[in-house]
Amino acid sequence: MDSSKRRRVEQHDDATDRLGDLPDCLLHDILSRLGSRQTVQTSLLSRRWRHLWRDVLRGNVIVNESEFAGEQWERFEDFADHVLPASIPTETPHLDAFGLNLVSQRVTYSCSGRWIRRGLRRCPAAVDIRTAHDVTVSWQPHWSCLDGSRPQPDVSAAGLCAAGFTRRLTKLHLVGVGMSATFLEDLGTYCPVLEDLHIENFRMMDDLVCIASPTLRNLALVQLRDHLASANLRITAPLLVRLRLELAYGGLNRHCVVAGLATGAEPLALVREALIRLTDTSHHLQRSERRRKKGKLEFLTSMRAFLALLPNSVKLHLAGFTTTALLEEESQEFPVLHRLKTLILERCDLGVEFQALPGIFQNTSDLEKLGLHHCTV
Repeated sequence: MDSSKRRRVEQHDDATDRLGDLPDCLLHDILSRLGSRQTVQTSLLSRRWRHLWRDVLRGNVIVNESEFAGEQWERFEDFADHVLPASIPTETPHLDAFGLNLVSQRVTYSCSGRWIRRGLRRCPAAVDIRTAHDVTVSWQPHWSCLDGSRPQPDVSAAGLCAAGFTRRLTKLHLVGVGMSATFLEDLGTYCPVLEDLHIENFRMMDDLVCIASPTLRNLALVQLRDHLASANLRITAPLLVRLRLELAYGGLNRHCVVAGLATGAEPLALVREALIRLTDTSHHLQRSERRRKKGKLEFLTSMRAFLALLPNSVKLHLAGFTTTALLEEESQEFPVLHRLKTLILERCDLGVEFQALPGIFQNTSDLEKLGLHHCTV
């Protein structure tokens, strides 16, 4: 065999479909990480791939509008209706994951509500819903079993009135979604096994007073563009291990005051890691509009009281805190956190000549690492 022909044979051998040689279980895992449209498109690769996508969509449905960039919106709507059909056979398995990512303003409450209802009917274990526009999605899981277009059965007899289609839900990630405070206040009822909750840039339809769950282990509450209109926000989650709070304050809306020990809130004794980021949005207001100084003071004071609810935290990252939020006004002391090993202070006001640091060191006897990032004095 001449050298040029041998080279062509070697190149052909190198081009072998090694991905296709993997067992179905590994290919299913790979495809489950793609959007539903990309998963369906793999059916064109070869005969081996023709039906693999069907098995994946039986366990994972990720409807991503970004996959249809540059195409007519109707194509995305038709595709979403196809992978989330109105009726499903009774033997259809539950979903491991259901995802919905909406980016255009053409999405209506009717469309998003229809897709969410159909996704939740398959009782997913994980849900991830994101929207770029805050008037397109409303999260109402206690309505998910209802469809106003047809007569409804008595779902209460089947156990579907509260924790029906969310009874398997362990992970919930919502971005830009509107919701009722009732859902968060009765989280343990609607999602009895929920462990991981992330809600970001959400819109509350009424005042948020409490986030309560007996099973929650990870909580992220990220609200930077609006202000929570609640007089007293309470977190009741006895199994919580990780906490992330990012809150805006100082604007024109009413201020949220976070419940602390002084108001009878229970300590979050199992929390080991916490990130709390505060953003003052009053810099853009006219001087005459800064009449809400009292509200800001109440909010910052409540954050200091809230830190006392984390007595066993090992790692704490605080951003945007002022001396009012760090130290008690009279004693100038930091909350007692004797198990704290790592403390990161970012963009915090530490007072004249770092006056906040002695109060911090006094009540953090096990502190091993202190990080100061862009702090002011």
